[in-house]
Amino acid sequence: MASLTIILQHVGVALRLAATHPELELEDAFAHAKAATDAATPKISAELLLAMAFVESRFDTQAVSRVEGKRRRVGHWPTNEPPKRLRKGASLYCGPLQTFAANWDECLAQRNLGVAYATGAKEVTRWLRDRRVRGDMTRALAGYGCGNRGVRTGKCNRYPGRVLWQAKRLEVAKPITLAARS
Repeated sequence: MASLTIILQHVGVALRLAATHPELELEDAFAHAKAATDAATPKISAELLLAMAFVESRFDTQAVSRVEGKRRRVGHWPTNEPPKRLRKGASLYCGPLQTFAANWDECLAQRNLGVAYATGAKEVTRWLRDRRVRGDMTRALAGYGCGNRGVRTGKCNRYPGRVLWQAKRLEVAKPITLAARS
């Protein structure tokens, strides 16, 4: 019976996600909702993780942000081959939640939704435990989005506010019916 409850929870989140983001195919909405629900913790909701994925990449599993030389490059990277100018030790942020990857193989692993959402939840948890953040989700999101500068100032290009607004939108959305998507 517990597995039926989990499946229904995934479906509920997926239908709310599809209602707020109709550009997502229903199958993709379910895959993201399942991964986010599985990665959620008592302090980090599936809706928060999905909101982060929307703000970071618009749910793009092949999104990559990296530093080449002194310039940040962002965008969709569909190939499995690393960028030609990617230096060893370069900062990489990959997948739908733009989580940190120490190397190209870790970056490719973030294309797996289960890995991406679990890693995102771990990174936010790490920020929540930071003594400077003291469990404050707004500051934790500022750290997630802008690192130490975000934690120090509590600001990060309005990132925390955008994520929290999207999460609230997902929480209160009226689920669509499958017939409405046809």
